[in-house]
Amino acid sequence: MDKYVENKTKYSWVKNQTGGRKKMNIVVLHTPTIWNEPTVPLDLKPIINKLKKYSNVHNYFFKFSYYGNKFNLGDIEFDNATKDIYEKFNNLEKFVIIALEHAVPYGLYFADRYPKKCQAIISYPYRFYNFTSYERRIWKMKNNKGFEKIIKNKKYNVDDDLINIDEKRFGKLFDNPGNDEKQIIYLVVDFYLQKRSDLIPTKFKIPTYLYTRLDLDVESIIKFNYERKEIAQMKQIMSEDDALLNSMIWNYDRIKFDARMRNENADNNNLHIKYLVTGWENFQDIVENVIIIKYSM
Repeated sequence: MDKYVENKTKYSWVKNQTGGRKKMNIVVLHTPTIWNEPTVPLDLKPIINKLKKYSNVHNYFFKFSYYGNKFNLGDIEFDNATKDIYEKFNNLEKFVIIALEHAVPYGLYFADRYPKKCQAIISYPYRFYNFTSYERRIWKMKNNKGFEKIIKNKKYNVDDDLINIDEKRFGKLFDNPGNDEKQIIYLVVDFYLQKRSDLIPTKFKIPTYLYTRLDLDVESIIKFNYERKEIAQMKQIMSEDDALLNSMIWNYDRIKFDARMRNENADNNNLHIKYLVTGWENFQDIVENVIIIKYSM
């Protein structure tokens, strides 16, 4: 008899029993990129192949993943998007969700609405969505004329084509989309997530692994927030020190948000927060997290 079994260690019990178990199911919610036709990114394919050793992997692309699909504003809403996920994978008894980037809010909403379908969720990474961020987005896009810096065609304006866009104006963006139209479509999706951040759960019903991304790499902070002059003007960043200070304030706010979530989940063992440095992400983290989930089942 295996000495580890004799010692009744959990790890070796799982190791010795795995061969007789069914593979777990994983549903990967890919971030809606808008720009490219829905496909598994090249840098993610090796990770998908690794995950297939432990599970059956199912890829999901939102209706609004690509402007060529021509979707409407209703497709972006949490209820409709998560209902589509449910209908596509209702044949699976239970699965682990891996939600990437802007797919994370939808993954968390799905897990809250259909907890019996989910074993766990990995959010990689979990961006900062809240109403303060929504208000800041308006400040950058409208007050600081960020919309005009991004969208060159003067027939579009921030009020009618972003903040208060309706179904009719949104639909016209798909008629003959150029760069400006694609940019607006992307901004509308991103804007919705900030505006309806109140719908994103913060108390969790299933094991939830949140990878919080913090701006801590000085070189990338300066490169993306100060050296890109349109971004710097939109954020009113006048110096490298301004860029660093702005990022640190954001980091403090994010830690406060994480602390509130920890308090909300103090009566359960579902929340697991992990930290990433912006630009240092490594999809291998996901594989290691899946192994943790598999061996804890």
